[in-house]
Amino acid sequence: MPVVRVAGNIAAAMAVSADDRLSFLLGVADLLRAEVDLDILLGKMVDLIAESMQGERATVYVADPRTGELLSKVAHLPELTEIRLAPGQGVAGHVAATGRPVLIPQAKTDERFFGGVDAQTGYETRSMIAVPVRRARGGELLGVVQVLNRKDGNVWTESDVRMLEVIASQVATVLAETPLGAHAPAPHEATDEERARPPARYNKILGDSPAMQRVYELIANAAATDATVLVRGESGTGKELVARAIHANSPRSHGPFVKLDCTTIPEGLMESELFGHERGAFTGAERQVQGKCELADGGTLFLDEIGDLPSQLQGKLLRILQDREFERVGGRKTLRVDVRIVAATNRDLAVMAARGQFRQDLYYRLKVVELELPPLRTRGASDIDLLAQYFLELYARKHGRGTRTFSPTVLEELRRYTWPGNVRELEHTIERAVVVVGSAPQILPEHLGLPESVKAQSKPETMALMTLADVEKRHILKMLDAAGGNRTKAAQLLDIGRNTLQRKLKEYGIE
Repeated sequence: MPVVRVAGNIAAAMAVSADDRLSFLLGVADLLRAEVDLDILLGKMVDLIAESMQGERATVYVADPRTGELLSKVAHLPELTEIRLAPGQGVAGHVAATGRPVLIPQAKTDERFFGGVDAQTGYETRSMIAVPVRRARGGELLGVVQVLNRKDGNVWTESDVRMLEVIASQVATVLAETPLGAHAPAPHEATDEERARPPARYNKILGDSPAMQRVYELIANAAATDATVLVRGESGTGKELVARAIHANSPRSHGPFVKLDCTTIPEGLMESELFGHERGAFTGAERQVQGKCELADGGTLFLDEIGDLPSQLQGKLLRILQDREFERVGGRKTLRVDVRIVAATNRDLAVMAARGQFRQDLYYRLKVVELELPPLRTRGASDIDLLAQYFLELYARKHGRGTRTFSPTVLEELRRYTWPGNVRELEHTIERAVVVVGSAPQILPEHLGLPESVKAQSKPETMALMTLADVEKRHILKMLDAAGGNRTKAAQLLDIGRNTLQRKLKEYGIE
């Protein structure tokens, strides 16, 4: 997943400012880690921009690549719902057209200033600075950042311009790593029902398909409550990302988000990992240790692959869900915690419960809110295209490859492949292609490294003969082969626990 590249800009920020404006960079890092709703994320960034620049108002304009217009994606603009500037219109339009920053000490005497917005709002723009937001130095224009009127009454300086350029690079990180696609429609294009819907995208969760729209709605509904949530879906569909989205948009967002993967901890240590232990509870227990339940107090405990939780611990977890009580291993004191549980699994807990492999009462406690993530193969070509383009831009920046494009045949192969590893497999496939393409400007089918059977899989008569189990089995065998038969390494390539891999091998009769 994308990481915040703040450190590289700190030296530049220090060079242009001697005060505490570096807090903006740290604030952006916190927002990118915690905030998931894109509109809220950008809104908070605008607040940080105005505060760090000591300006009265700030605006982030997004460039519409189809029309060349600028749209005020977020702004301190209580009087209007948005500003839409024609190509070259106003100071922001001039910056977008020329790609150069602008400092205007007296707005009304500058011919580039467009007074139409002030006329509509009644706000008086006295001075302003605006800088372009680019994907990279000299790269694609994403938008413009603009700040109005210094609060202290002083004039803007070249140092302020350089600081705003540093800030614009962080805005570019948000816009580039959380694609806006076709951007927001004009007000007359959206109905009241559409405006009332949950956000169309969440930070780092992409997709416009009807299945994903349903996911966004459930995330928003679940986040507004304190209910226990069960996230179901195949490996690689983004269950942890959704769990983090629920936490980050909930009243518990300021509390900890603690993860426990039920497949990675040896069964004998799982109880201590979950509930902690007292000193002397077992050999080697030289001090008291808090478990994940205590560490998540006041926040969210995410239990990944809950279907692999040992049966002897399922009853103790049920007690946490019912009473929020537990004892540490080797302890007698009953402890209480205020924690929300979000669990995830790629297994069918209902079937497991019916077979006696999972406690039925625990299953019902976990599924207060049940959210099922769609596999990538069912989400449609538009989601695959969107995700592929996102990963292409992400890893081109990460590996310093510059601008790359997909050949039409590549997009065809990506769309017809069944993606047994889902979004995670698509991400790894695109990263591989970016690495092996070298200096070539276009990614071709041979750079993807997909199985030779992709073309055969695209034939309806062949697809009709393939079950999901067949596809998953083939993918597991492919990863085992790539790992030279090493199951631990194969599990890492598949991004699942070794115990999960062992179970799947047994299910498919693979020795």
